[in-house]
Amino acid sequence: MHLFFENLRSTFFHLRFNISLAFLPVFLWGYALTEADINKSFIYGLLVLHFLIYPAINGIYAYFDVKKGFIYELRNVKPASTFTFVVSLILLFIGVYFSSKINATYFGVVVSIVILSFLFAYPSTGIKTRPFYGILTLGLTYGLLGFIAGWVCAFDLKSLLDPFSIGGAISSAGFASGLYTLSLVYRISEDSNLTGSLFVEKLGSVLTFRISKIILLISGTIATIVIAGKFTLYELIFVVVYLLLGFVGIERFEKNFYLQKEWQNYKTIVSINLTNSALLSIYLTFRILMVNYLFID
Repeated sequence: MHLFFENLRSTFFHLRFNISLAFLPVFLWGYALTEADINKSFIYGLLVLHFLIYPAINGIYAYFDVKKGFIYELRNVKPASTFTFVVSLILLFIGVYFSSKINATYFGVVVSIVILSFLFAYPSTGIKTRPFYGILTLGLTYGLLGFIAGWVCAFDLKSLLDPFSIGGAISSAGFASGLYTLSLVYRISEDSNLTGSLFVEKLGSVLTFRISKIILLISGTIATIVIAGKFTLYELIFVVVYLLLGFVGIERFEKNFYLQKEWQNYKTIVSINLTNSALLSIYLTFRILMVNYLFID
């Protein structure tokens, strides 16, 4: 019984619900750009993706991850086991099943996310060891498809084909790939135990920061144009100021990165990601509510 609860505790940690919620702004951004009222599909779609599919993917990723390092020791948690893998698969199948109840397009998006995530996590594909393919897969999975998942909870894919909506989708892909790549940089800190199993190890810290910042700068520019064309002037000012502060935060992190140990860099990047997610989620949720209650057009 003790072993069961220990495995359960370990599995809950590896499902990383907090990391799953870090991608919530992507889904909300997709739905917010439709400017649709809140409906059941929006609520169910959010719950399926962020409380079933993404946590399951996190568990599977942890199971296949070669590195069994300090994070587990820091939290006094066992590395992901077969128990974690089985629980993750159960959550995955439940999530895929319920996604089919939302609409056919959403189901297709979820299946695509699952396939791409598995290909990324499975070591034999080699995707997560190659910088170009790794970054591209992350952008498509968590960014583009995450955005489309939010969009199709309101409209079909045909309605996505206008310049501002396409811009929103591209910016999502960029933000997801840029921030996810940046969030992995802690694994190449000065005291890290390198395994060669992750693309950031080939890039090195300098290139990882540089590539992440370039992707985020392009994505931020596109998102700003979309905000300027779709939303209010006040929101545009907020977004511009927010993006500038974000880049200042990344610059500060890069400067301190070489002075900190791996566990300190890990805590810093998690703090950056969760703060960013919380602020953007609050803003986008507020906007969706304002549209729903006709306070803004």
